[in-house]
Amino acid sequence: MKPHRPGHFDTFLFADYSGAESESAQKAAISLFRVDGVEGQPRKIVGPFTRATLREALIHQLESATHEHRRVLFGIDHQWSWPRDLLKAATLEDLPWRERLARLTAGTTTLPALSSPSTYAALFNRAVGSDIFHCRVHSLGAKYGLPPSSSWKGNAIRLTETLMPGAKPATRLGGTGAVAGQTLTGLRELHLLFAETKRLGLHVKAWPFELMRDDGESHVGGEIYPAFCKRDLKTRGLLKVETEWTEHDRDAATTALWARQTDLAPLLDLTLASRTTQRIAREEGWILGAIERISGSSPTAKSSDPNTHRGLGRPGFHRRRATVPWERSAFRKPDRSAAGGRRSSDRSPR
Repeated sequence: MKPHRPGHFDTFLFADYSGAESESAQKAAISLFRVDGVEGQPRKIVGPFTRATLREALIHQLESATHEHRRVLFGIDHQWSWPRDLLKAATLEDLPWRERLARLTAGTTTLPALSSPSTYAALFNRAVGSDIFHCRVHSLGAKYGLPPSSSWKGNAIRLTETLMPGAKPATRLGGTGAVAGQTLTGLRELHLLFAETKRLGLHVKAWPFELMRDDGESHVGGEIYPAFCKRDLKTRGLLKVETEWTEHDRDAATTALWARQTDLAPLLDLTLASRTTQRIAREEGWILGAIERISGSSPTAKSSDPNTHRGLGRPGFHRRRATVPWERSAFRKPDRSAAGGRRSSDRSPR
């Protein structure tokens, strides 16, 4: 694969995910869309998919792209890591991301192996001696063996989620917008996906865990938030929805369109952030597009003021505020005059 400029990709591949237990429910909810080049339109990858067959489809797409010398940015709609306090409760803090996923998947001497959320959450609570995972839906909580609320004092929301409206805690199962189930199933699938791409010799990196700035050489995978992408496209007057798309199709397709229509280089460059924020992002992960903005600023505004986009603090939480100026506006249509690589041109699960 020939080198590209950072932030430039040939193919965008995004999936709307599902934490459902039954395969029929997974097939009804999971959707995968692809966009090629600066003018390409969203194309649905034929399913239906379970979580396992989605993983297989993503690997096939990455293999094909490698053989065709295309570079891929791909994303899946679930949390790619836990908040630091939850990692600490599991004694998994400060481990490399892939090693952490491997231990979660296989289990440790003190933790159960990742399994169905309906059983894993209660097993985890017992293992750590705290009612961390909980469920507001009483009938479901009783079935899962979970309390309706948690007395845990840790912070269940990651830094990146404080920058995205609608963020939900990583520890709540059941009910509208709950994300813990998707994350528990998704982390295992990420482990299997990245292990297989490594075995196949594919150059795939997880952002920002394995690179804080796009290297222009690898396929890059990262966490996405379709509701944000749709809002941003609508603000810019670029939102297009096909009538035949399902709700899940819209999430996957519009995220791919958003990536094609956005200058990704600054968004994929967290080296501009403070060391504190970089450390947190490398451990907790980061949602593509998350930038803290000063009051009254617009994420789509193009400004000459280097302080228009500020970085990356967690107001209202007990971590120390970390700030950094952003010197570029990320949310703009790509510069189509540039040469080389790609021309620079709610149903929310959270």
